[in-house]
Amino acid sequence: MSNKSVLVYGPQGCGKSTHADAIAKALGLNKIHDDWEPGTPFAMLDTLILTNDCENHAPFTRRLMSFDQAKQLINSQGEQA
Repeated sequence: MSNKSVLVYGPQGCGKSTHADAIAKALGLNKIHDDWEPGTPFAMLDTLILTNDCENHAPFTRRLMSFDQAKQLINSQGEQA
């Protein structure tokens, strides 16, 4: 069974791409879509979606978190962050 995709947002250079594998693993996701731009297509299932855009999250009403929240999640699960 696939999980719904999750959007992680944060400013450019904060570490989203560097820690993408650990975040995806902590969320139980198998794919990563880096540099997503609002208004462009995205996978609805099983994908960690990374973006610099901190405002336009309309498709992700309840499946989004800041990079700081994602880091806390991977730290709490013992992943390298």
